[in-house]
Amino acid sequence: MRGGFEIVYEITLTTQDIKRIVFAVSLMILILVSVLTVFADNNTINTTNRSLNNSTNITVEPMSARASVTVSPSTINLGTVMPDGSLHSYPEIATVTVTDWGLIFDTDLYVRVSGAFVNTADPSSTIPLSNFQYDNPTTGSRTSFTTSNELVKTWTSFLIMQKTVSMNYYLTVPSFTTNGTYTTTIFYSVT
Repeated sequence: MRGGFEIVYEITLTTQDIKRIVFAVSLMILILVSVLTVFADNNTINTTNRSLNNSTNITVEPMSARASVTVSPSTINLGTVMPDGSLHSYPEIATVTVTDWGLIFDTDLYVRVSGAFVNTADPSSTIPLSNFQYDNPTTGSRTSFTTSNELVKTWTSFLIMQKTVSMNYYLTVPSFTTNGTYTTTIFYSVT
């Protein structure tokens, strides 16, 4: 038989050692959750611009530390629209993606608008908010934007979720509306 050696390790853990390990693991999880929360908060604001030339800024407002919302594309121009009182449709003009995580959780997507379209050269000239609408995937009907959060969609999920909603917008520019560039801001948020 050849000469050899054997190394034997004996590991002894005391309750004090176990307490230190549990504390260290808990601290690491707390740091990881804090970093992910900061990362989620820093990555959930996107702005999309929309333009009798009509412009609409879209801002994402996360109301949940674990959720993120993105709107694509980042810039949309509604083009030059005749002030003739007819309805103009913009199918699938914006794609809203919601990502969330948790054990078993509900995620709600909301939308609201800052107010009526306002002429950038003449703020007294506006297009009423009731003339700006979207298809609501929850109700299946066309809904006028409001300045209050309105529920767009709810999902119940397990562990991780990423859902996408294609938004259809509709705009009616009243007859005799003053020519110009009109803007408003749309806010998407999640809870």
